[in-house]
Amino acid sequence: MRLIDSVIRSSLSEAVKKSGGLLAFSRRIGVAHSTVLFWLTGKTKRINSDLWRGRVYPEIELYLRSRFPDMELMRIREKYSDCMDGISVERRMIPVPLLREHDMLSYDPVMESICVFAEKFAAEKAWFVCDCRKKYFSVELGSADAIAFGSACVELLCAAEERVKDGDFAVLRMRGSESLLLRRVFLENECVHLEPFRDGGKKVVWNYRVERGRVEWMFPALWVKAVCLRGGAGEKNQKKIQSGLTIRGNSVN
Repeated sequence: MRLIDSVIRSSLSEAVKKSGGLLAFSRRIGVAHSTVLFWLTGKTKRINSDLWRGRVYPEIELYLRSRFPDMELMRIREKYSDCMDGISVERRMIPVPLLREHDMLSYDPVMESICVFAEKFAAEKAWFVCDCRKKYFSVELGSADAIAFGSACVELLCAAEERVKDGDFAVLRMRGSESLLLRRVFLENECVHLEPFRDGGKKVVWNYRVERGRVEWMFPALWVKAVCLRGGAGEKNQKKIQSGLTIRGNSVN
């Protein structure tokens, strides 16, 4: 459950006003208007975790940002989008299904969920520090995006059941492409901006309503590990690198 503190309450109030009132906002997030009223008046102290993460938080993130002008967006998300009552969630080093890039190129989101696909076609397991309540998979990139790290390949930790938000990094497949991309995604009105991870890469911008289906699938990329080839043939020495890519606001070291 998410505790409704004074910051959340004031952000909710602003979101309600900007959306056209209590009834309009409640319809927007799919709850009774009395539920929203109880949140605002303090009669209800907490919001169901799934409702908070899936419907409420995305609607008030903009107003939360205005209350923390000096805080990075990822820090705000770490504090409010995923944590229960503002307390850090439990994270452990756990094994995650690892998919090779060529296998991910055959993934069809219409036919099966990524969780089922990952368990079926995983080449091995990769270890990451994860929120134990959620589902993840990992992808090994050996394309030009991996070369940008000065590495033979990179391993990405990806969220299986989350949508990509404005400012997130994402692993994705463009329609007709024979390689995967690691890009930072920015949303501006009805346009999607894909920014390369490293300078010099190609930027892509399109109107997602006019050009529907430009991207076949897209998942949030939460953590990146460079896999460097050292020692004898075939031996891999993994190390984390400074990359700017984050897990809910925590820089990778």
